[in-house]
Amino acid sequence: MTPQRQMSVTDRPNPAAMPPTDRTTEFLHLLGQCEENVRAFILAIMPHWADAEDVAQEVRIRLWQQFDSYDPTEDFAAWARTVAYYRVLTHREKLSRRRELLQPDFLEAVAREVSASSCDLHRRRALLTRCLGRLREELRGVLLQWYGGKESTRQIAARLGRSFDATRQSILRARNIVAKCVEENSPASGDRS
Repeated sequence: MTPQRQMSVTDRPNPAAMPPTDRTTEFLHLLGQCEENVRAFILAIMPHWADAEDVAQEVRIRLWQQFDSYDPTEDFAAWARTVAYYRVLTHREKLSRRRELLQPDFLEAVAREVSASSCDLHRRRALLTRCLGRLREELRGVLLQWYGGKESTRQIAARLGRSFDATRQSILRARNIVAKCVEENSPASGDRS
């Protein structure tokens, strides 16, 4: 399994210059990469799940409406979180009579924290993908099968025609290699307090 090369910001065409079908495809691709992240962002700053789902739907619509104004040299997820933040504020204004609304300064602080941790999560996923790509194909396959959760170590061993202990050792070895790679390549690896 070869990791897919992610499209860099400079590789992305300008949405406004695309034919409608390419523009739609590009939007759906970018949204698909960050939709979970944006939904988590909204859920972190909205006190009610149902309200958060309503806002998430409004955000998807607003992102599509404003896609022509999106600058492809910028991070789409960051742009989407900014749009989401303002949709949350608009929604809060509509619901201002509810007592359980969070204070604006708290809302801002949570939004900043979630945004920062979302960027970190994206970097960590990319690093994990890169480290998995460095494993020998056999080790990577066993590790991905095990983490896929559909088969136990015994089932993987039986399918591969290997002993349970040998398969377990392969999984442990692969986990250790990936963990060491992530640790060594993590920006904060030298700064452990």
